[in-house]
Order: sequence, then C-alpha cells, then structure tokens
Amino acid sequence: MSSGFTFPKPEFDIESTVERAMALINRTLQPSLEEAQQVVDKVRAGRPLVAPGELVGQVTRGNRIRAARAVSYSLPSILPGYGTAISAAALPVALREVLKEAVSAVIKVGLLYDRDLTDPELTRTAVLLVLTDGAVELDKTGRIRPDAILGPHARLLEQAGAYDALAALTAQERQEIAASQSEMLRAWALAVGPPLLAGLLPFGLGPMAAANYVQHVLKGTVTAAARVFGPATPAPVTVEELPPREVQQDHPRP
Repeated sequence: MSSGFTFPKPEFDIESTVERAMALINRTLQPSLEEAQQVVDKVRAGRPLVAPGELVGQVTRGNRIRAARAVSYSLPSILPGYGTAISAAALPVALREVLKEAVSAVIKVGLLYDRDLTDPELTRTAVLLVLTDGAVELDKTGRIRPDAILGPHARLLEQAGAYDALAALTAQERQEIAASQSEMLRAWALAVGPPLLAGLLPFGLGPMAAANYVQHVLKGTVTAAARVFGPATPAPVTVEELPPREVQQDHPRP
C-alpha cells in the first residue's frame, strides 16, 4: 500500500529572487574607505613607480577571490533535489556578497587613481555608474536599456574619465541619476543573477561554473571602474616608460 503523501517539487523564480536580493543589496553600497586605502597603500608601497593601470589587478585580487567563495551557497546542490532548493533559497545572500566585493573593488580602483572619494553622494553615484556599465556589458537579453534607466546621462556609460564628468554635474543632474538607483541596482542584479543559476547544477558541476562566472563579473567590474576613474585622455609618457632606443642621454661635448 503506497502512501498518498508526496514532497512538493522545489521551484525557483529568478524575478522573486532578485526582489529578495534587492532588499539586501541596497544596504551594501557603503564600503570602508579606510580599509580600501590600506590595501591600495600596501600595493603602492611595493611598486611605487608603476602606473595605476598596472596595479588594478593586484589591488582587487582579494575581492575576486572572496567573490568566488560567495558561491559556496551552491554547495548543497551537490545533492540533487532538495539540495538544489536550499541553494536557490540562499542565492540572494550570495548575490549580495558578490555585490559587496564588486563595490569594494570599485572603491579601491578609484583610490588607486587618486580620486577624492570623501563625498559619499558623488562616490555612490560613481559606483552605481560602474555597476550599470558592467550590467550593460553582461546583459545578453536586451532587457537592460541604459536610456530607460539614466535618460540623457546614459552618455556617461563607456565614457573614459566619466568621474570628472560626474563631478562637473549640477546638484540637480546628480539627483536625477541618484533617483534611478533602484533601477541601476536591479539592472545589475538581473544581469548577474540568472547566470549564477549554473551554481545549482548537481553533482558538483554548479559551484565550479558559478565561481568562474563570478570571476568574469569582477573582471568586468574592475575594467569599468578603471574606465570611469581613470584619465579621460592618455596619461603623459614618462622617461621610465619609453623604450631604451628612444631615450637619449645628454653627453658633455668635448
């Protein structure tokens, strides 16, 4: 005689997951400037003559590692069935952790380029711009439309030295961007979240796929941050950067 009781089948809805994640994400945009500065100073002390662009990877290495570890939420998926359901329920927390490391990496890149990040509103706007820039790059569905999110300020995306343009905006223009914060964060969550579903694949395949994807997300974030905080025009070439054959030394005439 068989029992009439059956376990409910676990289901997963990316839209509801993003909504749950948003409540956590909104509290993750205020990293410690002091801690970020300590990391930047330590890296610079070891290579004081190296250009900032060459140090970006070293400064953000810890963020990439910690973001990859955030996919530990998917470890229960090793057990098919309800292990997958447990992993799915923890996805919003993992998404928040990835965002936390992404924001921290953005701040470090800004400090590496000697940007003044003491204005919390300007810094927050710059971080949101970087995240939106990264979301647009990641989106393969066409759902994320920069013009719909930022209006005329969408021109700042993909613009080198956009931080200077942000700083030059009027208070009203900055407020227009700040008013789109929820849409910018949602765009980021929708771009990053769905591919993390690969982490729910059973038998240990998911965590590896998710970790690789998170590394890709952080790499894109760092690239966007370097574009936003870096110079709008190429930095002047120094003598140290010239090939040996192009460096002429003055010799005293006999």
